Amino acid sequence: MNYKILLTILTTSLLASMFLISCEKEEEEVWGETIIGFSIEDEHLVYAPAEVQFINNTKNAESYLWTFPQGRIMEGDRVTQDSVTSGIQPDGVFYALPGDYTAQLWVYYDGNEELYEKTFEVKKPNPEITVYPEGGIVYDDTVTFGANFLQLPGMEEQVTYNWDFGNGETSTEPNPQTSFNPPGIYTVSLELFDGEETLHATRDLVIQAEIAKAIYYADAKNNTIYRKMLYSDTELEHENLFIDLDKHPLSVNIWEERIVVNIAGENIRYADEDTPADGYIFTTNLDGGDRYTITSTGPEHDYRDDPFVGDVAPDGTVYWLDRFNGGRKMHISEQDAEYPEPFVFDFASEGSELAEAIGVVSAYGWTDGAIRYVDGELWYSKHGTGRGLYRFTPEGDYIDKIEPLFDYKIRTFEVDLENGKIFFAINIDSGGKSKGLYRCNLDGTNIELIDDLPDFSDQGGESERAYVTELVIDSDGGYIYYPFRHEEDWNIDGEMVGDGNLSGIKRWKMDGSGEPEFYVTGVIPFGIGIDHVKR
Repeated sequence: MNYKILLTILTTSLLASMFLISCEKEEEEVWGETIIGFSIEDEHLVYAPAEVQFINNTKNAESYLWTFPQGRIMEGDRVTQDSVTSGIQPDGVFYALPGDYTAQLWVYYDGNEELYEKTFEVKKPNPEITVYPEGGIVYDDTVTFGANFLQLPGMEEQVTYNWDFGNGETSTEPNPQTSFNPPGIYTVSLELFDGEETLHATRDLVIQAEIAKAIYYADAKNNTIYRKMLYSDTELEHENLFIDLDKHPLSVNIWEERIVVNIAGENIRYADEDTPADGYIFTTNLDGGDRYTITSTGPEHDYRDDPFVGDVAPDGTVYWLDRFNGGRKMHISEQDAEYPEPFVFDFASEGSELAEAIGVVSAYGWTDGAIRYVDGELWYSKHGTGRGLYRFTPEGDYIDKIEPLFDYKIRTFEVDLENGKIFFAINIDSGGKSKGLYRCNLDGTNIELIDDLPDFSDQGGESERAYVTELVIDSDGGYIYYPFRHEEDWNIDGEMVGDGNLSGIKRWKMDGSGEPEFYVTGVIPFGIGIDHVKR
């Protein structure tokens, strides 16, 4: 016999045998023993109205038939009218009411059919007590209660309520109102009869002594920042946040849950050009923690670049001015970032379009006052060698000037859009007005003196008085707050010479019903900010 032919026959036979064995193994793996069943996701946590999730655990079946008596099959988020499906498993099955239900799965395989059946419970949820307002409830506030519960069809008229508010008062109304005093934790209880059975619910309410806005101010006496809550009924002492400050914290701003502080450093008046810069901007949380430096001047800068008064826009952009070089900006999220160049205002150099628009030959070198983000615009004042109040876009494009204020040396200002007013501090006699705090309309008309600020420190000298660097307005409370440094506490050279008892935070009631008064004494304040969120 030809051995080559024999070898070929044997090889072919062996390969065929291997193929058959392989196919038998594959068929055995795919079509092994049929396992039938399904489960329910979170079966013991199903409350009406419920979207029940069925999970098909069957193996090695050819087709299926599900039936859900009293249930309605879902397609995505839509509830259909079907209770039968031949899919592998439904997207979900909706049950509107509590009760015991049965689901069935018919499984077909190898000419056989087999039924798997499961009974499960859709539970009735306990009622939930609702409260308005939801948070920040203060003693003596009116609180409205309600209940979320499963309303049984046809039982609407049978529902009854029995409330116990934990303050000595009860009610049988569906939406009762009450108040709580003194502050503390109260447990509110509800017995609700839904037409079928009595259900129970409780909820603990935290009643606060009072929530309020707060002002934050930088104190040069103790080189720290204080916080004082603007309570309407309860007066609390200011709180030391123990935030270490360097010289001349001219600006304090609050953005969301952060404090932003501008440190101008040692030199805030004219000095030699080679006087080194030492200013920076830093931020902390509202309690003084999580401190980091946003940006700082370095050896390539001189004192004229140090950050003076600034503001923070709603998007977290920090805008600030230096001594006279212009406006700069950086986002609050930056950390130890390179100090930026001015993005706006090489302020009206001789013959420039800006100088022409303002109406002067040159405004270069005019001393910066304050910058404020106002309803999508940047408002910017000049004082000392300059004057006036101007409006720019956030990109630095000139809009116009407040014409009636053009001749005033405005150290700082604040805009009260709610009442249509501008508050501003003139730090050098100008335009026929003496130093002091003033108010006018948004267009600059109807200027009126609020406080002539007698004996305010003359720090800085005749042309560059530090004066009032910031103002804050609490329109809800009806006051404007501003720092006052008495000349017997803080001298012309920026040195503390008194104990601070003649200085502090002053305020004035904006309806004009009272005289300016001290709100806080014993501090020597510079920058001041306000947190408009009641906490």
